[in-house]
Amino acid sequence: MFEYLAEEASGAAGEALLSSGADTEDHFRDRETARTGPGAMTAVPTVVVIGGGSLAASVCAALATAAGPPLQVVVAARGESVGQLCGLAGTRAALAGRAVRFRPRTTGPDLGAALPEVIRQEAPDGVLLCASHQSPWERRGAPSAWTALLGRGGFGLTLPLQADLAVVAGRAAAECGSWFVNACFPDAVNPVLAALRVPVLCGIGNVALLAASLQARLGLPDQRRLRVVGHHVHLNPPGPAGEALGWLDDEPLDGVTAALAGQRACDRSALNQVTGQAGAMLIDALASGSELDTSLPGVAGLPGGYPVRISGGRVTLRLPAGLSRAEAVAANQRWSQADGIVVEGGRVRFAPAAAAALAEAEPGWEPEEFPAERTPDVCRRLLALRERLRRTPAGPSAVPKGNGGAR
Repeated sequence: MFEYLAEEASGAAGEALLSSGADTEDHFRDRETARTGPGAMTAVPTVVVIGGGSLAASVCAALATAAGPPLQVVVAARGESVGQLCGLAGTRAALAGRAVRFRPRTTGPDLGAALPEVIRQEAPDGVLLCASHQSPWERRGAPSAWTALLGRGGFGLTLPLQADLAVVAGRAAAECGSWFVNACFPDAVNPVLAALRVPVLCGIGNVALLAASLQARLGLPDQRRLRVVGHHVHLNPPGPAGEALGWLDDEPLDGVTAALAGQRACDRSALNQVTGQAGAMLIDALASGSELDTSLPGVAGLPGGYPVRISGGRVTLRLPAGLSRAEAVAANQRWSQADGIVVEGGRVRFAPAAAAALAEAEPGWEPEEFPAERTPDVCRRLLALRERLRRTPAGPSAVPKGNGGAR
């Protein structure tokens, strides 16, 4: 049974069990009983991966070679190139002797319209979304006045564009009793999903990438001793809002900025190889029910990223001693502000710099805050604004310092 919305759990201090809401709990229980109850047939778990870009390809490449249970992976994407993606991943699985099968599904240009039927037909154990309306690489590959706007206002400006498909995919997954993992700006999108009562287990990347880099720097075989609280904004060097936080054996880590310098100097698209590996480890743990200690973004709709334990389809916060859940959330909300967007109390609020950049680009833009229910409307307005600004040459802020955009 896959469990979602956060409640305080008894037991070790600083841990909180993430459990499903009442509106989905019976559905998940019925699905689990059908699979494991008397007379149930053993079936190979199925996961639908949505997207045909570099992140989806990296996840599939890692699933093809990582140790884990037999798995069927259905990759749904707009174009015919998804067939090549599955062919390459399947070849890697064959070479590795892995019982993983990859099958493409081409949706056509309107991915959002096709997703509910794809997910209903596949009835998967889980869904991983790696597609949105906004590429994180546009600022480097096609600079324009639109990318200059993102440079001035922060990546948080893209939240409505990242959330649109996530709402569609998350609702379709919930109707099938499938777990849902959102890889598109989960630090901010997943709180929107929670406000809309769309069940979401977590995201991938961001704090998971930070934790992986710290694990490697510390020479640790896994992350059982490591706990990281961090945000998407920390993929770049820290600003006034401060650095990500790490603990080893419940003792605060010094030198986090120096330890992450190598990662931050890498080309961001190349780092998808690490994000894909960490994402594959998460999928394997969910598919097998095994235990995995890691750090993940957007856990059960919380803002930012947290250390967690995956075990038996349950996600449990494993915060360090002395750090409460409220304190961890408050730190992530402070970092959200630095990233240009805050989601709190069912409302979405652009940070002052983001709101000012929007008002400059489109005079008459409404107030900087709106209810989560209006996210699709704001998405449509931003798509229209993007269409206009893409035709305008870029200014000096179109390509920011650092290593490019990010999820």
